Amino acid sequence: MASIRRLKKDVDYLTFAVIEDCMNYNAVTDEHEAEVVDIIQSVIDYRNQMRSKINTREKFADKKEKHAYFKGLAIDLLKTVDGHFTRLSETIQKA
Repeated sequence: MASIRRLKKDVDYLTFAVIEDCMNYNAVTDEHEAEVVDIIQSVIDYRNQMRSKINTREKFADKKEKHAYFKGLAIDLLKTVDGHFTRLSETIQKA
């Protein structure tokens, strides 16, 4: 784990990438599908939850426990963002 600041930047970068792709899809198709708007809202909610988890961290007994906590958050971030990209891709293929 590099730093907490880097993790916050990763959260912002990855969630905004999903939102950007959703907005691009809506701009190209000239229609606002409810599914895409739902993806955007869930990504915004997830971003806020992640930032809250990072900012309101608890005191850890040792460095290994702290490292494991933040590594778990980073892995969860990647899995969730990948899930949102997959959901967007499936929505686009249906259209």
